[in-house]
Amino acid sequence: MTAAAENRPGSWEWAVCGASVTGQQHLKHGLGCDDAYSYGVAGDLVIAAVADGAGSVSGTSAWGSYVACQSVLRNAMRSRFRRDFATDPSTHPAQMRWLFEQALAQIRVRANAMNLELPLLSTTLSVAVADSRHAMFGQIGDGVIAVETERGVGTLLIESKDEYANTTWFLQSDRAFDTSFRTCSVKDVTAFALSTDGMSYKITDIATGEPYTPFFRGSWQHVREGASSSHFASLLRGIVDDQTGDDKTMVLSALRWETDEFYPSARPKQTLSVGSPAPRVRSTPAQRGGRHHG
Repeated sequence: MTAAAENRPGSWEWAVCGASVTGQQHLKHGLGCDDAYSYGVAGDLVIAAVADGAGSVSGTSAWGSYVACQSVLRNAMRSRFRRDFATDPSTHPAQMRWLFEQALAQIRVRANAMNLELPLLSTTLSVAVADSRHAMFGQIGDGVIAVETERGVGTLLIESKDEYANTTWFLQSDRAFDTSFRTCSVKDVTAFALSTDGMSYKITDIATGEPYTPFFRGSWQHVREGASSSHFASLLRGIVDDQTGDDKTMVLSALRWETDEFYPSARPKQTLSVGSPAPRVRSTPAQRGGRHHG
């Protein structure tokens, strides 16, 4: 973090912005958005999640992505989770795995309630939990995670692809937690981004996974300046030549200095959470090709 010109009291706080838009191919075939996202801020802790429902079961998979993101947000915002994250970094990997396990458990509950087979709610999941000192990231599937530190901008947890480039792992995949679940801890993160793979061609080198740094630098600066989710959604909606036609979802978060106008009184605690709306229930899932893992 750069030194703030502090002749006035204040603190470093997380600014967050997220958006999710339906892809051109989904619109062409009369389908809705299968992505979801959520985020929350409590004190100096930020939690974010993005999920991409399987295109092969478009319609019902939207419930999987939605439930996964809401489960992560609800559990990570618990006071005990936040306290443990802040006081004991050694617990971070176990905490992240617990968030993923709870997300899968909640998807099972939803599938049973809807009388659907679990694979019909298949979804990827990318999660970030960070404070001003430590950040923990977790992923199953092919989302994009980018971070900013004093060393520059980089991508994390890039999924290894086999000979079938259009396949990925889902939370519900057999052996997903053994084979695809990845985590990493990064110190002194000043900004991060979570994205579904619909943005991959625009924000990374698709061959190497390396980030397109100008995009992320500019986007994080807009967030620090107070960019709204509606403005961000409009930007994503304007990207039509993305080479996939897939849904596009991203959460951006960046640290910025906030002057404390309440000083010397105690600064009020504020919590914000935002999630994508619940998707429509379809009587019959549309079987229209998409990513899968055998």
